[in-house]
Amino acid sequence: MQNILSNHEIKLIGFDADDTLWKNEDLFFDAQNKIKNILKQKSNKFDEDLLKTEKLNLDIYGYGIKGFILSLIETSVKTSDATINIKSINQIIKLGKRMLKAPINLIEGVDKILSTLSKKYDLILITKGDLLDQERKIEKSKLEKYFKYKKIVSEKNKQTYQNILDDLMIEPQNFLMVGNSFKSDVFPVLEIGGNGVHIPYKILWEHENIKTSEYSKKYIKLNKISDLTTVIN
Repeated sequence: MQNILSNHEIKLIGFDADDTLWKNEDLFFDAQNKIKNILKQKSNKFDEDLLKTEKLNLDIYGYGIKGFILSLIETSVKTSDATINIKSINQIIKLGKRMLKAPINLIEGVDKILSTLSKKYDLILITKGDLLDQERKIEKSKLEKYFKYKKIVSEKNKQTYQNILDDLMIEPQNFLMVGNSFKSDVFPVLEIGGNGVHIPYKILWEHENIKTSEYSKKYIKLNKISDLTTVIN
């Protein structure tokens, strides 16, 4: 593998949180299937309708479990022609609360790689989503000790990353971002002249799915987070 980082002096390494450091999308996948069973929805149309509703609601609710549950209720009302019963709505709400209280399951190798890299580099955690939920997950993960900086943002785009780097007085070419979503973690950083490492997770929310082939020579793709040691000294 050609190391595209060899010509850049990396001064700051950023890490996404959900599905990069710990498992997260599994919760949403399981919850969606449980709700479909409750509502006796077997077709893929419910999934398509839910995705459309979630996308429309992002500007209102943002990312996270709370917005997901509200979009689930809205979709359930629409797909049932407003005949969904209170019991089913209550089950959806309870499911959301269980999701918010779920334990944090670290992805294999995360603790070790963060411990190793934090001894040589400044690390920053950059995650998007609901403030309270993200703070809760970070605390439960016990990984905060490895990070010099922490940023919880409402959206990840090139302006978000540029603002963060400007605040820290870091040039984009000296910044490396690591994450599971090419759309949110890698592409915006490449746009401003930074470096990216893409580590796909087994489940990807359809909203985060974009083509990556045309950028393949500009970033590094790894199979697992422990492989970071093969591209970062």
